[in-house]
Amino acid sequence: MGNDEEKDKSDSQAARLEKFKQLRRRAAESSRANRSDLYQEYRRSQSDPNQQAKLTRKKEEAELEMAKLDSKERGEDFERKRAWDWTVEEAEKWDEKQKEKQERMDSSAFSDFSSAAEKAYLKEMKDFKPDIEAYQKEKLKALKKDAILVEDDEGKVVAYNKDGSLYEPDKTDTSFLTNKPRKEAVDRLVESMKTNDKRRMKRRKQDEGEHVTYINEKNKQFNMKLARHYDKYNKDIRDAFERGTGI
Repeated sequence: MGNDEEKDKSDSQAARLEKFKQLRRRAAESSRANRSDLYQEYRRSQSDPNQQAKLTRKKEEAELEMAKLDSKERGEDFERKRAWDWTVEEAEKWDEKQKEKQERMDSSAFSDFSSAAEKAYLKEMKDFKPDIEAYQKEKLKALKKDAILVEDDEGKVVAYNKDGSLYEPDKTDTSFLTNKPRKEAVDRLVESMKTNDKRRMKRRKQDEGEHVTYINEKNKQFNMKLARHYDKYNKDIRDAFERGTGI
């Protein structure tokens, strides 16, 4: 009986010891894996120019924030101190660098398809400036037809009805619907549409045989932006699904 108890106790101790060894092996493996990941991240930061530039930028921003905090703790004006410590060229170069950085972020950043479409629309509309002079002439012509224009002592033109009351435009007036744009404006619009059609046809020929993942040109551009930002993260997942091992 006593021998059996001693044997059970010995087996229990051996099991606990084996379990402890397993835990130590797992801890050692985890530590090696963590060190390997850290080393790989370091290697990527050294070999990837974008990653290196990102780290350099973060370092510069951190140094600037530290300088601001130090100045605040000492009760100093950071901008005045910077003017003392930095040359005019250095200060202007830094400000210009920050401005360019923000402009790049604003132009490349995106949040959704609607934002991307809005940016594309605004870009296309840069060449279509409103003809303010022609608008003012049409407005003046309409006012002269319905009202009497009088210049006051301050040089401002005020419109009056023929009975002497202050003129107020008719909110139900639809005469603006008959307004026709100038021939030059129509020609400019037609030329722009032709240019866009040629560009689309050229891209369509280039894309023949390509794996289609978009529904129109704007959607394609948006997908390309997504790919530039996220492909490096989801490549393994996409490859696994293509092999049929992702499920």
